[in-house]
Amino acid sequence: MSEIELKFVTGENAQQRFSERLIPLFDKQKVTVVSHKQMRLENDYYDTEKFDFQQSKMGFRVRGNDGRYEQTLKTNGVVSGGLHTRSEYNVDLQTPTPDLTLFDASVWPQDWDVGSKNSSLTRQFSTHFTRDAYVVEVNGSKVEIVLDCGEAITDKASSPINEIELELIDGEVDSLFVLALLINDNMEVRLSDVSKAAQGYQLLHGFNAKIRPLPNFLALKESTSTEEAFCQAVQIALAHWQHHEHVFCESGSIKMLAEVAKSIQLLLQSVSLYLPVLQCPELLRLHKKLIAYAQQWGWQDDLQSLRYLLSKKSLFSKTLSKHPAIVSYLQGRKTGLMHAHQPKQLFFNNEATDIKIEAIRLVQRKPWQACSTGYDHKVSDHAKGWLSQGWQTVQQSMPLNKNMGPANYSAIEVLLRQTLWSGFLLGDLFVEERGNFRAPWLDLLTGIDELNALLMLHKSIDDAEIETEDELRKWTAQKLTTLIIIMERTRKVAMQRDVYW
Repeated sequence: MSEIELKFVTGENAQQRFSERLIPLFDKQKVTVVSHKQMRLENDYYDTEKFDFQQSKMGFRVRGNDGRYEQTLKTNGVVSGGLHTRSEYNVDLQTPTPDLTLFDASVWPQDWDVGSKNSSLTRQFSTHFTRDAYVVEVNGSKVEIVLDCGEAITDKASSPINEIELELIDGEVDSLFVLALLINDNMEVRLSDVSKAAQGYQLLHGFNAKIRPLPNFLALKESTSTEEAFCQAVQIALAHWQHHEHVFCESGSIKMLAEVAKSIQLLLQSVSLYLPVLQCPELLRLHKKLIAYAQQWGWQDDLQSLRYLLSKKSLFSKTLSKHPAIVSYLQGRKTGLMHAHQPKQLFFNNEATDIKIEAIRLVQRKPWQACSTGYDHKVSDHAKGWLSQGWQTVQQSMPLNKNMGPANYSAIEVLLRQTLWSGFLLGDLFVEERGNFRAPWLDLLTGIDELNALLMLHKSIDDAEIETEDELRKWTAQKLTTLIIIMERTRKVAMQRDVYW
């Protein structure tokens, strides 16, 4: 069978908060509880010696519940933002011993030797939790609300489980979003696309705090419609956001915050770009929310400049290592920014989760179909005009006959990033010369990042009042002068390139 669900994680006890805050609101919100049951579930996850299930993005477990046993196979599904659609197969067992041969042969990948994999199964980790399961009716649909509180366990480590899952039993998918918004309004939650199996494997193998880069371009075809292109853009932005949000929460790695900020800008640019065609009140509301929420992440620019200055791999490392006082000052500023803005709390922010829910809901409902035209036209019909408009604005802002200084580049940064995001969203329609055209502009953005770091260093030298400030100020001024000369050369090359569309 296939399941469609939304999943939240919360830093608080899900069962307690739900019963205290949500249940009393159900009558007013016309949500009817059909049934409620509580159970203690003991789950052991199995894999082969070569981790064939993990590599195929499948999960296989044996669940015990009050002396009864069941084995479950969950296949690799589709995740759109936080909405999961995947296949699940269940078989009753007499004992807690797994047996893959009891599943129908059609559930397995074609090249799987089920017999050999069955003989090499070993238990990898367990998830033990108390489950409160509510079946509710809302707007004529039936939804199961599941609250799981417990822990994931390996032989050497454990991590807490506090999750809320909404699964559609019967009716319209939109009912999931009605309940999701109600939960978000009354609890501190964030959408998650990390399964309990994935959480267990993270414990088993150790957490890999690596950036998952975006592709060079959003994959499009000549036949892709405007609506399809927009939905793909939303999905890739949400997936990038949620992945790096999760990695930060698990690792505390500051570089993940830059990827989250990048995701928010990509989502905002996607909505801004397609709004003229996909005109509808829902998309306009999301646009306003994104503009306001993106402003809450403005501090990230300073944080990433500090990270760049303090990195041992940066161009500044050798020089700054000779000035421990300024390094100490910069480290203090970085710590202060993190303390002031509490990024983990931002992830559980009602506004952040609301934006994600509404974005996923838009992709599912496609409300523009009822009040606009052109959504089913090929996106290539619009692409050339959109790209030309963006680059004309950039060129007008930095004409070739004008010398640009640090303030000029700082002023053009937002516009340049927006225009390059549009190229990311549409460039796959124009294969020839697109990389050649974009390369110097991307180099210019790298230069702006370095420029921002140097400007921060220049200001910090004044603020820190260190003894060797004259020497360091002179070095910074020389670096700024050299950088601007290089950026000006790059800009002239970029401005003379022929467009690729």
